[in-house]
Amino acid sequence: MSARGRGRPAARMVCTAWALATLVLLGGLGAAADTDYLSPELRARVEQLKADVAVAPTTAENHQARAEVLWQWANAYALDGRYVPVNLTAGIRPQLPTPSELQAAAAAVDAYVRELKSLDEDPGIIGELSADTGPFQARSQATLQQTWRVGTRAVQRGGAILVTRHFMADYGAFQTADPGAENYVSIRASRADVRFEPEGVPVAGMHGGFRGAEEALAFRLTAGTLQPGDSVTVTYGDRSAGGSGLLMPTMSSDRMPFPLYVSFDQGDQFFSLPIQPIRVDGAEVAGVHAFSPSVVRPGESFALSVRAQDRFYNRATGPQPAWQVLANGEVIAEIPAGSEAITVLQGLAFAEPGVYRISVRSADGAIRGAGNPMLVSADAPRVYWGDTHGHSGFAEGIGTPDRFMTWARDDARLDFVTHSEHDIWMDDSEWEVLRNNVARYSVPGQFVAFLGYEWTTRNLYGGHHNVLFRTPEGRRRAPTQFYPTLSSLYQGLREQNRAEDVVVIPHAHQAGDYRQSDPDLEPLVEIMSQHGTFEWFGRMYLGHGHQVGFTAASDNHLSQPGYTAPKGKGLSQRGGLGGVLADGPSRDAIFDAMRSLRAYATTGDRIILDVRLNGAGMGQRIAMTPDRVIEGRVVGTAPIDTITLVKNDQEIWSRDYLSVTDGRFDSEESFYLTFESASVPMQRGDNPRGWRPWAGTLEVEGARLLEISPTDFFNPDVQQLEVDPANGNRVRFATATRGDTSSLLLRLADAGPRTRVRVEIEPGREFGGGPPIFRRHAALPGSSITLSLRELQSGQVSVALPFEIYDDTVTLRRLHPQGADDVRFRVEDSGNVQGDYYYVRVKQANDAMAWSSPIWVGSYPSR
Repeated sequence: MSARGRGRPAARMVCTAWALATLVLLGGLGAAADTDYLSPELRARVEQLKADVAVAPTTAENHQARAEVLWQWANAYALDGRYVPVNLTAGIRPQLPTPSELQAAAAAVDAYVRELKSLDEDPGIIGELSADTGPFQARSQATLQQTWRVGTRAVQRGGAILVTRHFMADYGAFQTADPGAENYVSIRASRADVRFEPEGVPVAGMHGGFRGAEEALAFRLTAGTLQPGDSVTVTYGDRSAGGSGLLMPTMSSDRMPFPLYVSFDQGDQFFSLPIQPIRVDGAEVAGVHAFSPSVVRPGESFALSVRAQDRFYNRATGPQPAWQVLANGEVIAEIPAGSEAITVLQGLAFAEPGVYRISVRSADGAIRGAGNPMLVSADAPRVYWGDTHGHSGFAEGIGTPDRFMTWARDDARLDFVTHSEHDIWMDDSEWEVLRNNVARYSVPGQFVAFLGYEWTTRNLYGGHHNVLFRTPEGRRRAPTQFYPTLSSLYQGLREQNRAEDVVVIPHAHQAGDYRQSDPDLEPLVEIMSQHGTFEWFGRMYLGHGHQVGFTAASDNHLSQPGYTAPKGKGLSQRGGLGGVLADGPSRDAIFDAMRSLRAYATTGDRIILDVRLNGAGMGQRIAMTPDRVIEGRVVGTAPIDTITLVKNDQEIWSRDYLSVTDGRFDSEESFYLTFESASVPMQRGDNPRGWRPWAGTLEVEGARLLEISPTDFFNPDVQQLEVDPANGNRVRFATATRGDTSSLLLRLADAGPRTRVRVEIEPGREFGGGPPIFRRHAALPGSSITLSLRELQSGQVSVALPFEIYDDTVTLRRLHPQGADDVRFRVEDSGNVQGDYYYVRVKQANDAMAWSSPIWVGSYPSR
């Protein structure tokens, strides 16, 4: 990945080492300190590098040698508890660079050498930054300040304070034009003769336009000089002239970034100031959710967690109501009112086998929520839930690694997790933090943290892959800076580890190369995340002969793995979860289940799925036989829509459990209006097609619209639904799909053959996801379609909207008012081919999905 944010006009971005959470950088820590953080040999090489860069710029010929010294210097600097600019590790060693990328990397080496030289020789140059750390409430109007005390170097006229914003943080847009309006940002200096003027500076990277420069706010020093010891205060949401404050972000965090940079003169060198631990908490209670094991034995004791949440899925704050916990409608526990948002009930048990539906309601009935279904069975395989792909502020995300782990363990109530930070933005100090967190946060028998990282390179060289280790001790990453191709990654992992201690999982968002797969290292493929649904990706691996299973993950970047709502237009849906069928919740049992493909993928709902072929479970291979019986059970979190059986990339059986296919219309009827688009790329080797926007209006004719509700709306930046106050039959909507469906549930009165639903879809443009390589995101035309109940066939009518190679569809379906949520199925098939494989896809009424890992027919020949 190319470097982002070089000096001015594009400021360099920074990631703070967590050992310096409330960093104060003063003098006495440089090369002249009594104990040098560099070995004598490395110190000599660093001093030579400083001298060389001062004399002549880095070139293509000397780039590799200089970058190697800078790499070692930066990692030693980080391990000593000092912060390293976040793009340094990515920018100085691009993978197999083009000539232009090599030129940019050479310039990056020089810029970072100059920055580290200044900090190394005079750590006090950066001064001291402090801030109002909160806590602030999510989506409130607030005022916060950051104050920088000038260090050992004065700021001359022409210098600047750069006030950037993290590209994922959805706080209000900064403005300096109207002090009486919201989001007003001001600056003042302790020295009376100092004057600043606001201007725009293009910034790329974490604290600007992530995939291209965007204008950021800079306060340019136009009069006076800031001397050592002076202070500068930046006020966000300044209310002194009547402004309403800064609109705070929707996501809670223990380290919400408000990045600041300083340039000391008219040059283009911006120094990053340490990110302060500004805390944003959730708001008042708006919902509740329960988490419990998916499968328990009759009479077995289990724990159930009740979590109060605000309207953005943050952990709620403030007074908590009393709760009643119900199983199949009967109260099984009560929780008194209090102040804690999470309560864990211990010692619960169900004596009788069966499916138990958990729900929670406040004592006054005003707030209601649900939990995952529980199957009480003496022999059903146990299911454990995990997220193997998520990020924090150690890379391009938000929040601390500690927040990541506590969220996974306590808020999402996962059984296992991997903090898989991008290797291109990781230094050795951060790797040690991730390693240490495995032991700090794992709880034997309850929660397993796996050490891992995301190997991050472009599609041309293999695409993104998450790497997991069985145990943390002695593990070293094989980073893309030194292992730049997929084959070299496999080689590096094999050289340093036993194959049985490694799991590699490619994903489609930055598409892995499905032509390559190491059968001993790569058992699973991630086919769903917050970036979209990519079943085609797993099918490409299977089609190339790789025996792999399926999993899903969140790819969350807010230190919120496993259970969160998406934020922003580019991250359009909740992330997925991986289920594993393991003998128990131990580290070895879960890791071995992943390696043996006893796993399945869901879109986040904890759907219980058991699929067998002639008695063998998911991920297994049975002896060759012409007679095959595929059977299974689905215990859904909502009524089951369809179950589809795929054999060798062909759908050979499917059953619709939800549509009403005949009969007279009742006085009230339910219908789904469903939008669907494919995510498969147009060209092989490309990243997936982007999100397909669906925005416009629908109007019901010949019936009365009693109620309309979305099934899968989690992202208010993308998904909206509003009934026209002047016409109750007319609705404005907006949603998006990417390899999946998004539906609106309509309840109609007096519907009949003359009833029609007219849908006007506005022109739009595909958006989000990893940048395509060959086919760029395309502009989509508007459409006018009419769906008539007279044209229903098998309970539905569908209209295709052809675009390039794609057939996006809009479908209207007549539904059973109460669908089955616990379904068993059985399919008989025959064949005489060694290597046939079967897997099952499940779709629910709420648009949630699940995919079993395949089962193969035909044993490998013995050696």
